[in-house]
Amino acid sequence: MTMRIRRDRSNLYFGKRSRHQRRLWLFWVWLLMMAGGIGVVWQLDTIQPQILAVVVGPPTATPNAVSLAQLAQNAYWEGDLDTSILYYAQASELEPENTRIQFEYVRNLIYGSYAGRGFTFRARDALQVAERTVRLMPNDAHAQAAYALALIENGRGDEAAAAALNAIQIAPNWAEPHAYLALAYYTQDRFRSAQEEAQVSVNLDPNSVDARRTLALSMAFTGGYDIAIRQYEAAISIHPRLDALYFELAPYYILLDNYDAAIQSYDRILSHDPRNVKAWTRKCETFFRQREDSLAQEACEQAVELDGTFPEAHKQLGMVRYTRRNYEGAIESFQTCIDLMEAQGWEMSDRLVECYYLHGLAYYTLGDCPKAMPLLQQALIIAPNGRTAEITLQGMEFCVEYDPGNFSSADVPTLVPPTAIPPEPIGIY
Repeated sequence: MTMRIRRDRSNLYFGKRSRHQRRLWLFWVWLLMMAGGIGVVWQLDTIQPQILAVVVGPPTATPNAVSLAQLAQNAYWEGDLDTSILYYAQASELEPENTRIQFEYVRNLIYGSYAGRGFTFRARDALQVAERTVRLMPNDAHAQAAYALALIENGRGDEAAAAALNAIQIAPNWAEPHAYLALAYYTQDRFRSAQEEAQVSVNLDPNSVDARRTLALSMAFTGGYDIAIRQYEAAISIHPRLDALYFELAPYYILLDNYDAAIQSYDRILSHDPRNVKAWTRKCETFFRQREDSLAQEACEQAVELDGTFPEAHKQLGMVRYTRRNYEGAIESFQTCIDLMEAQGWEMSDRLVECYYLHGLAYYTLGDCPKAMPLLQQALIIAPNGRTAEITLQGMEFCVEYDPGNFSSADVPTLVPPTAIPPEPIGIY
């Protein structure tokens, strides 16, 4: 008996359905889709968050102050002070009574103010933050320490000493207030007290960058450059990406005539930040001191190429060009320097005097005293006494002799006798 298989009734059916069955099936599919669509529109407000969650994921949580402060601290240890300041600013506003956040914010603003003369506004910002913090939390050591540091950087040493002593009274074993007291003592010409207090700070915390840096500065105040260098190197070993330490270290190598070590200090910055325009400018200055004018010009041109808005780079390039008797090029560099300082709102007392008196002397050398004299007059406003003023007055006298038709001895002021001013410590500007 032969068994027949009814393929038309098999479950494994791959044939076509009848036209009537297909139409009925499509109708029911369409009806279900329409019903679903109407339901979605009807409940859109209710289900929209769920849809968005599926499409774009869950909403991002707003960072709190502690999270922002941690991001800021990470950036600080990476040497990215701009980013660190940005995060600390946000954290500071979220928790103005968190004195640890405010203290670190002030520290970062102070270190950030060392990026160049155009960044001194950060020191003023630091003082505003510190003043607010100490008003809110007057009996807190971090508030008082931040206030002391900000006062020092704004030229108020006596008040800074009082704030540092307040912080020490609250937290006697914390290194940083002792470091700031040492800096305040220096502003009061109490050099030995500054050194003793800085040593106390290092003894309390040998791994404190501020303690090591302050001991270096306090020893350099009285000519202990070798000790200062060792303390800076110790600070750098703690924070190898804090550029301010290298900028402060290099001039002490120069004072010891170790120009190669100074150049290496700047190269150490450039090894992790090859676009650091200030480091290139300082290399240019150091080569210029050695009278390596060709290397100096290369470094300055690199600085200007990286950042054409850095006045110090144009000033130094102008000095190199002037020395190489490229007076037209020097005039161009000095004028750019002046234009940038004006555009950036520099106070006249903070301006780079070389961009004025050497600018004027370059015009005199080219026989253009009508352009030289106004620049020389402005230079005297910035530097009214000292060696720079003497050179400036000499240039004005040359113009009187060269162009008596336009100028007379009445146009040359009398130099005010300089008052005795103690030498300032080598900084990073």
